[in-house]
Formats: sequence, C-alpha cells, structure tokens
Amino acid sequence: MEITAVVIEDEFKVRSVFIQLLGKFCNEIKVIGETDNVKDGYDMILLKKPDVVFLDIEMPRGNGFELLARFKEIPFEVIFVTSYGHYAIKAIRFSALDYLLKPVLVSDLQELPERIRKKIEMKTQAGQYRVLLENLDRAEQKTLVVNTKTRTDYIPVSEILYLKADGNYTLIHTVSAKFHVAKTLKEYDELLCSADSQFLRIHKACIINTNYIKQLNRGESSTVIMSNGVSLEISRRKKQELSERLNNKSGTA
Repeated sequence: MEITAVVIEDEFKVRSVFIQLLGKFCNEIKVIGETDNVKDGYDMILLKKPDVVFLDIEMPRGNGFELLARFKEIPFEVIFVTSYGHYAIKAIRFSALDYLLKPVLVSDLQELPERIRKKIEMKTQAGQYRVLLENLDRAEQKTLVVNTKTRTDYIPVSEILYLKADGNYTLIHTVSAKFHVAKTLKEYDELLCSADSQFLRIHKACIINTNYIKQLNRGESSTVIMSNGVSLEISRRKKQELSERLNNKSGTA
C-alpha cells in the first residue's frame, strides 16, 4: 500500500533532507507535495488529498496548529516534526499523537510506514486533534488520550486515581473505570509527574494522584489508602517526598 504525503516545513534545507530520507528509507511513502507555509499548505492539502501530512509546528507565517484549526474535520494523518523541548510536545503526547524530533534520524523512520498504516486503519485521530488544540489553550493538560487495539478513550486527568505498571503496559485506574494501555509507567511518569503536579511516583510500579489520598500509614512499611479503598505501597525513597507534598497541600488549603 502506497502512502501519499505532503511535507510542510519552512526551512528549505531541512525539508529537502527530510524528503531525501523518506525516499531512501521509506519507499512506501510517496511525497506528492511540499511547501514552506501554512496558507500554501492548506491549499495543497485540499488539492492533493494526501494520506499523511508531515507538519512543522513553528513557521514564519502561522503555525501548524493554526493549519489544523482550519479544518472542520481532518481527513488525513499528521506527523508533527519539531525540535526537542518544544512547548507543544507535552500536549502532543497527552493527545497520543505522533511526532518526529529534528534532526530526524534514519532510526526514527524505520517503523514510520507501519505506524501510519495503523493510524489510517484506526481512523480515530479526529478527536485527538480536538483534544490537542484544547490542551494547548490551557496552562495544564486536562485530557489524556489512550489508544488500545480496539478503541480510543479520552480520560479527564482530574479523574485519574493511580497508575500501575504491568510489564510494558500500564493500568490506569480512574474514579469510574480501568484502562490497559500499551505504554510504560516511565512514559506516564514523564507526562504527569512534576514538582507542581498532583501526581507522584511513590514506587517503581505506581504513580498516584495525591488529591485522592484517603489515608497515609507511616511505619516500617508505609502505604497510602486511596479514595476507592485500595492500599498502595510507598517505597522508602519516596516517603519523605510524599510527606512534604501532603504537608505543603494542607498548608495552602
């Protein structure tokens, strides 16, 4: 199956090298158009109707998100191409959307055609783009998108109780449901846990939402009781950090 693509990137040299790499290492992907700005990119997409758009985020005359916002429905897949540390990467990851980091490496392209085919088959990204644009407008990410083999779910971050590792999978427990997701707990640690977040990794196998702690049991083997009655172990290394976090919350309440 041939995959048609449009590349929207404002730097000519970066765009040219990327297209050359696609031609050499992803011969299933056929680039049918390229441009350096949002306006021409929008017109090109309407005209060419590509399967996938490789989209730079920052461009002189508008950004990639403004291009997506022009479409009432997005009938193509998007792979964002951006630099490491860009402010939008976290929102992109919360929305379970795909991206490549500049400079794009050959190793980054090896599984690209298969990833794109799976996205085309699932046809679930329309809601994910909506969540992305909503999360970008907020100081904090409010919705987490999770994909399973059969469906896509949209989880309000405020409703997550805790997350537990299950090998290379993660079990996400919310106030009303449970989700088994093909992402490691480490990935969710990077997404959810920060110094000013309500989420804390209390054990190598567990992240909790401190807003749902019902009881903290201190002792030789410390545990937290969550609002749903589940008891979770706290590692020795994390006892002090959790205590400080809870004391700070009670002091500002």
